[in-house]
Amino acid sequence: MSSPPQTWDQLVDAAGADEALAAKLEGVLTQARASAALQPIKRVFHYEEVGEHRTWHDGRAHSLEPEIQQTFALAMTDFAAASALSTELPLLAAAHRLTGEAAFAERLLEQLSELVTWSPLQRPGWSCCARGERLPPGGKDGNWLGTGIAIRTVSTLFEILPADGVIDASLKGRLHELLALEIADIVDDWKLQRPWFVQTRNAVTNQWVLPTEGLIHACLLLGRDNFEEAYELGVSNMLQAMSIHGNAGEFEEGHGYASFTVRSMLAAARSMALADDRRAIDHPFLRHFPDWLVQHLQPARHAINCFDAGGAYLPRDGGFRDMLAILVVYLQSPVAQWALENQFDGAGDDFIGLLAAAAGPTIDAKEDPPTYAAYAAATRVNWRSSWDDDATGVWIRGGHPLDQHDHQDRGHVNLIWRGTPILIEAGGCSYDNDERLRLYKSGVGHNVLQIGTTMPPTPPSGAAMEPVPGWQLAFSKGEGTSVPIDVHALNPGSGRVSLDSVPQYERLHSWRRTVTWSDRELVVEDEVALLPGEGDDIILFRWHLATKGEVALEADQQSATARWDKATLKLSADCPIEVTQVQLPDVTLWRPDRTEAGDATHTCLVVQTTQPVSRLSLTTEVHP
Repeated sequence: MSSPPQTWDQLVDAAGADEALAAKLEGVLTQARASAALQPIKRVFHYEEVGEHRTWHDGRAHSLEPEIQQTFALAMTDFAAASALSTELPLLAAAHRLTGEAAFAERLLEQLSELVTWSPLQRPGWSCCARGERLPPGGKDGNWLGTGIAIRTVSTLFEILPADGVIDASLKGRLHELLALEIADIVDDWKLQRPWFVQTRNAVTNQWVLPTEGLIHACLLLGRDNFEEAYELGVSNMLQAMSIHGNAGEFEEGHGYASFTVRSMLAAARSMALADDRRAIDHPFLRHFPDWLVQHLQPARHAINCFDAGGAYLPRDGGFRDMLAILVVYLQSPVAQWALENQFDGAGDDFIGLLAAAAGPTIDAKEDPPTYAAYAAATRVNWRSSWDDDATGVWIRGGHPLDQHDHQDRGHVNLIWRGTPILIEAGGCSYDNDERLRLYKSGVGHNVLQIGTTMPPTPPSGAAMEPVPGWQLAFSKGEGTSVPIDVHALNPGSGRVSLDSVPQYERLHSWRRTVTWSDRELVVEDEVALLPGEGDDIILFRWHLATKGEVALEADQQSATARWDKATLKLSADCPIEVTQVQLPDVTLWRPDRTEAGDATHTCLVVQTTQPVSRLSLTTEVHP
């Protein structure tokens, strides 16, 4: 069991008193002054106003039917407003605490006077993100992300601000009345099973966790004894969410959604621990989550970007380190502190980075974490030859029934050789990209099997894509497919794993993929057999290459060789094959420090049998 967490005021005071952090502190105060100069975020009530008063316009609203367009857009402005204020208001409160400057308090009170009128904190409509979706009878789809984030922000402010009446009795009373209403409404959501995630008991999703976090904060702020039943509901919900994940820290949605959701878990767990309730903060999932997160760091400044995790590139001063800083502040995590020191340029220059920089030196972070791991939940094997940026890295995806925000990627193989990406996936593009389901999320965007040559259809703008026979997954919530990975060898110098991916395809009897690798080469052996009596078909594989240029292709009937400046890929089959190359989009290779907008493109090898067959044996050798 770790030591009790510090309160926000203690953390801020410690950072302010650390002379070694004087320059970082001045930078944070400069950011606070920039925030104080901004206009307050105001709630809008009409679709035509979305984008005004510093509100955000979710691009998915453009293609929705008029009768639901405004409802969805306004709900998403509430989420975005809460997210922005969760950064701005604690920064202003800390700056006021450290300097006493009246401008910070004035700006803070101006925004709080607006926020206290936002009832409910999260308006209905967030569930209507695609054409054909409508609110349920009664017009409520339940409390959501904006609920938890906004309540977290209010709770944090009361902890940071000096107890000298910055928030007067009248405003404090109005905030307490608002939170009491939110408590009742969140409890009602679970009692009536109003939101989809309560109806399905889907505790994996952030949509379960964030309202739960808000419930816990609000009950503690207004007095646990006054809301004991509601508080215990919140704790029970939060513990369910933690227990559904792996005890090794695995999270079944990839590192992007994991970071967003676990930040919420940490905030609630910390508030509970300050109230002498350590049931959450000592949970094994939460304690081991930093180890799992750091295992996403691959060479070449890339992260493992399966699921909806977006691009892969992580500069040494990039955003991944924000979550590491949070883990240092909330959990005093040695592995997170090690990663900040050794994989990034220390903690960031923002408010949470300041607090992490103050807390970090007290943490013993000398031991390197392992360079490889295999996880049963969020099923994956990842490996790197060392922690140097120019090391070799491999990761392979399986599948777990609880996977969410996942792609049709069971069996995907990724390779970085001595700091140079070789085999990639398309990554996760923005949700308003019309090709997201067809070219990114589907098997088209990954190094996996396809039965037949039918491509997923291009859906109407904003519409959900129907499942296509022969493809791995339906696109409904929570339909993960179990594909465990058998680990035959995994050590500092090499690895060998295999997996069977039968359940995800129709008409497939077996697909056995075996992957063997070292720092010198990677070999993939694929054995495919269709179901007897179902007829033959074209068997097809894709290899997404980390190059835009056309590769040199040499081929005969049952083999082919592709060469480019970074590697040679050799194919050998037991029946005639043809190999072509196409350009496909990706966000994996996109770098935020480049000026060009939009997605990157890369070369993809399409390997398919020349005739319909019932089985295929294919060996792919990659020699960097």
